[in-house]
Amino acid sequence: MGLPTSQEREAPVGRDRECGLLDGLLASLTDRGAALLLWGDTGVGKSMMLDYVARFGGAELLRARGVESEAVLPYTVLADLLLPLRRYFTEIPAAQCRALEGCLALADVVDVNPYAVCAGALGVLAAAGEVEPLVVLVDDLHWVDPSSRRVLQFVARRLITERVALVMAVRTEAGGEDGAWEGVPQITLSALDADACRELLRRRGLDPADSAVARLIRLSKGNPLVLVEYADTLTRVRTGGERRDLSWETPGPLVERAWWGRMRALPRRTRDALLYVAVSGSPEFALLERALKADGLSLGDLGAAEESGLVHTKDDSYELRHPVLRPLVLARCSVARRLHAYRVLAELSSGELRTWYLAAAAAGPDETVAAALAGEAALARRRGALGTSARTWHRAAELSPAAADKTVRLLNAAQDALYGGATGDAAQWCEQALRWNADPGMTADIELLRGQARSWLGDPLGAHRLMIAAAAGTEPVDRERACALYGAATMPAVMGGRIAWAADSAARCDRLARGPGMAAQQQMAAAMRGSVRVMAGHVRESRRLLLDVKDALCGSGPAKEQQLTSFVGMALSWADEEDAAREALDTVIDKARRDGAPALLPFALVGRCELESWSQWAAARADGAEALRWGQEFEHRAMTGYALTLLARLEGLRGDRAGCEERIASYEEHCGEAVSGLEVFAQAALGSAAMAAGDLEPCRTHLERAFATAQETGLRNPNLMPFVADLAEAHHRSGNRERTADITGWLRERADFTGLAWPAAAYARCRIMLAESADEAREWQAAAEQAHALRPMTFELARTRLVSGQALRRFRRPAAAREPLLAAQQAFAALGATPWTARAAAELAATGHRSDPRDIKSSRMDQLTAQELQVARAIGDGLSNVEAATALFLSRKTVEAHLTRVYRKLGIRSRTDLARCLARAGVIG
Repeated sequence: MGLPTSQEREAPVGRDRECGLLDGLLASLTDRGAALLLWGDTGVGKSMMLDYVARFGGAELLRARGVESEAVLPYTVLADLLLPLRRYFTEIPAAQCRALEGCLALADVVDVNPYAVCAGALGVLAAAGEVEPLVVLVDDLHWVDPSSRRVLQFVARRLITERVALVMAVRTEAGGEDGAWEGVPQITLSALDADACRELLRRRGLDPADSAVARLIRLSKGNPLVLVEYADTLTRVRTGGERRDLSWETPGPLVERAWWGRMRALPRRTRDALLYVAVSGSPEFALLERALKADGLSLGDLGAAEESGLVHTKDDSYELRHPVLRPLVLARCSVARRLHAYRVLAELSSGELRTWYLAAAAAGPDETVAAALAGEAALARRRGALGTSARTWHRAAELSPAAADKTVRLLNAAQDALYGGATGDAAQWCEQALRWNADPGMTADIELLRGQARSWLGDPLGAHRLMIAAAAGTEPVDRERACALYGAATMPAVMGGRIAWAADSAARCDRLARGPGMAAQQQMAAAMRGSVRVMAGHVRESRRLLLDVKDALCGSGPAKEQQLTSFVGMALSWADEEDAAREALDTVIDKARRDGAPALLPFALVGRCELESWSQWAAARADGAEALRWGQEFEHRAMTGYALTLLARLEGLRGDRAGCEERIASYEEHCGEAVSGLEVFAQAALGSAAMAAGDLEPCRTHLERAFATAQETGLRNPNLMPFVADLAEAHHRSGNRERTADITGWLRERADFTGLAWPAAAYARCRIMLAESADEAREWQAAAEQAHALRPMTFELARTRLVSGQALRRFRRPAAAREPLLAAQQAFAALGATPWTARAAAELAATGHRSDPRDIKSSRMDQLTAQELQVARAIGDGLSNVEAATALFLSRKTVEAHLTRVYRKLGIRSRTDLARCLARAGVIG
């Protein structure tokens, strides 16, 4: 059966391009899903575009709309979308089903996991799409309650193979949360051009040649809603149905001017009755009738508003014709009148709606209402609606007469805002709490949260300074809280490129943690001190400390301990303790997936990506890509930036220089100069990409900049600086023997001081380059092989063998050169390092060897996308499709589709074959 086209569904005037995009999205529903976000000014035609999509006849339709007065109620829009699909709740994992039933108040569930809600919603929509393609439309997204909006963001990023189209409309003037919709396709509806305006007026009965048309187009500025209202006003004036009123030609908001003429003509009782429609959203007739009666009005008083097109009936309720009318109605009545209307509605309502009406009716502080709101906030938190609970706590604080109550409620608001994804609100509300607070202990708690928010927002040094200042002020009165602040200030200093500052705060944390009853603080102090000392190059003295902390932390501790475990795992990888590092990071990742707590994933996945970058590029790219998605989802700029730099390096080494540069551009956009601790890795990625491309001048420029930045920041651990060997090679190939020798000397000093394997191997590689005879080259090759044997570093070993083969060929030992060159070529091919494979092949050809392409075995893992490999790894570890979907926060259908492609690409037929394939590639143990 053919699908309706834009010709069969009349397109809105002037929107052919946008309708074409929507037609393409809908046409793909038979095979896959997608999301689209429509931006536009008020009245530009967003709802008309949704109406156009709604006329698509080839799918089941679900439609919801955000209502300003209902934005305080948790999961309101999600309920509108999912309750019609309740029959599919049994198709999703039990934990997700319980979470959905709890958040929608269908069951009494304590402490609902908000990410189980997100994954459950995705699963329900996917299950419905399997039966029949599904179109989901959401209008006025800016007024959707925060908890529902969070779910929509989650779903929009993950619609891949599900036969679900999600189209949402949001007002441009409402602004957007930074990064909240990153990764979701978006289009902006612009103003209509003059030809489209004339066509629209023609359809409204105006002759395009009419002298008034040009004036109407100029006044409307291409806004369709304004243009139509102006045209209708002109028609009524000309036909004598309305007195001449030029107020709509005066300066002011376009849409308000377009509507105000009609509103002013209404009788007083109609305007009073219209207020109740505005303040109550979309009131049912029964409620509205009782409210109007209580105020001496009746439904009949709305007749004039209905006749003028300001309101219309929908099902069993009244609605304003356009949401923009609500603020216009409220602005045109007195404050006393508005508060009275809210009090009337409160008396006629119950539950959380009554509480919010009372809050709206409050003319000043009111502890009774504030306490009721605090109770609703606690309930919303239990339902996993952190966005809603944050706003409710904040309104409760606004109405709190006592400063102490106001402070506590603002802190609660900030906590829920931070973990609900509204980091900017969290920072702002912490600042408000500080202005009301007089308790030193509470000050420490607020500053700790504010520092975390500032760090997430991309101001790590600002976060460090404020936490250090707060710790110093707290230390005389509360040793435990001061210790926590010093510990929390450590990593922001690292991200800000101030390792000496980090060492100082870690030392202060360690000093305060010594004492009875401070076991948890001692673990944090040890983790911070060990991590920073390893970065500064003090590896030998920190290794035992980190191993002891890892053993104490690894397990089923709270989220704070799990985050510490991630830091310790990363630090252990820098100390050549690969097995211990992997155990720590795997523990955190497995627990986060099992408990549905993805907030822990960006840290741990970035750490594992970095660890895998030495030898397992396919796995590293998979972990890096997932870390990037979660970093963006949580608006954690530092982790987003770190993931981008790691992925950029991998792209460059694989020969995708453009991809590397694109990643770094994205890093600069996310982090700017604030997260300066990552600049070393950004410059190193660009330099290594240039090296892979054989472009030596930019390679030297970027790598010298990276090296200088590392020295400035206090970074002295060569395992975090594998680009240094590239820098030496770039200078050697450019004929700068003196600078090559300087860098070689630095590597030797670092190898001796740290005892690490890589700088020892890199030093030996440089000595091979500088060798003056074949025997000397062979001697240093043996030393390099010995260092490489101390830990897996496949790419670096291949680079050493390539340099060795080049040196032996240069000394006219072609037969001896072939063995290391062949080994290097095979290793590069297995990793997918295309330019390096070609370079090894060229060197082999120069020795007289002709490679048979069939002998070069590239890794089939490299054929998989990042998400396909994550799915394959989960299945290879023994998870079922449903368990894998739960662990990866995907739908079962997406897992099945990815698994099908994995089988096809790898040429296998069973899970057993997959496990063997992954084990051979070293992806699973």
